[in-house]
Amino acid sequence: MSRHNSSSPKMRRAVLVAAFVGILVSTSVMASHDPGDPWEPANRKGYAVQDFLDRHFIHPLSKVYKWLTPGPIGRGIHNVLVNLSEPEALFNDVMQLRFKRAGVPAARLVVNSTMGIGGLFDVAAHLGLVHHDNEFGVTLGRYGLRPGPYVYIPLLGPGTVRDTVGGGVDYLTNPARWLTYPNQSKILRAKFAANGLDARVQAEPALNALLSNAVDPYASLRSAYLQNKQSEIDGEGVPADLPSFDEPAPGEMPPATGAPDSGSTSM
Repeated sequence: MSRHNSSSPKMRRAVLVAAFVGILVSTSVMASHDPGDPWEPANRKGYAVQDFLDRHFIHPLSKVYKWLTPGPIGRGIHNVLVNLSEPEALFNDVMQLRFKRAGVPAARLVVNSTMGIGGLFDVAAHLGLVHHDNEFGVTLGRYGLRPGPYVYIPLLGPGTVRDTVGGGVDYLTNPARWLTYPNQSKILRAKFAANGLDARVQAEPALNALLSNAVDPYASLRSAYLQNKQSEIDGEGVPADLPSFDEPAPGEMPPATGAPDSGSTSM
């Protein structure tokens, strides 16, 4: 038997992602403390590409998704997706030494996975256990890693070099990717699509409020994103007037130019 086939595809992917993360970490350490936007021309082009995709494909799909998942059905799917994100919040709370805070996602995961029937019902919220997002980009920021330049990537949305690094670590530590179960690849693809469409639906009201009168929506989104992340790093949570950008997914973008119309608000 050839030795070249001894390593699993999962392990090879993990090694490649880890190498990519390492390169990004090195870049971020050398970057300026002020994220800035030295790549603004390229970022604005990526923003325009996402606007096109959102207006012609993603937003129409999100409307179909919302129509197919009315009322309690949509809420149930959203609750399940939030429940699946609790291990990520728990892992990063522990990594940040926020042990009391880590008890919330731990308890939510247990309560909602059992009493909430696999997360369909957010029983924990009624017990005063409110969900909070957390990710490895915030963990890196808590330990003083500089953000690096602001970057906007189509289908991923706003970020910094540090947050891109964090996204790679979140990918590696996602238990759903390491556990083995039937139809794993199909389930992961379905979860990815549902996350993106659900996030698109959930974020639309906040984005309308943020961008409806913006002279430069790109600059408004950039400012909101950077404030959002710094607030999470400082432990202040997400400001009430800013949408959450903690789960980048396809379609989470605002329009490239002008104010959003009543039928479509890109992210």
